[in-house]
Amino acid sequence: MNSKQLTLRDLNIKDELLFIKFYYKYLLSYCQEYDLQYNGLLAVEIIKLGEFIDKITSDEDAVIKDNDMKYLIRIAEGRVFKQIDELSPMYNRKNTHDILKIPRYKMYHILERHGF
Repeated sequence: MNSKQLTLRDLNIKDELLFIKFYYKYLLSYCQEYDLQYNGLLAVEIIKLGEFIDKITSDEDAVIKDNDMKYLIRIAEGRVFKQIDELSPMYNRKNTHDILKIPRYKMYHILERHGF
């Protein structure tokens, strides 16, 4: 899948990934602070997303593995967010979609330009 041996530095999407990570981290903190009900799987999915982003952003010069590239594509297409959004009916999904639209679309167009 990543036959071009692309790195995160080549794709230049680190800022977008970090924005997404921190957005969901603070969303989860908000739910906890204000006692909003959410499915416990929501926390697990947000933690997994954060760990993935930490792993991939820790070395910008490492070649992105095929499974990681597939996950980046899922993020860019919005499929990861749909899965997370389904776990909590308590926050406005439209706002989440609007907030994440710009970083997600940038990632999508960059990946598309590289043939993914």
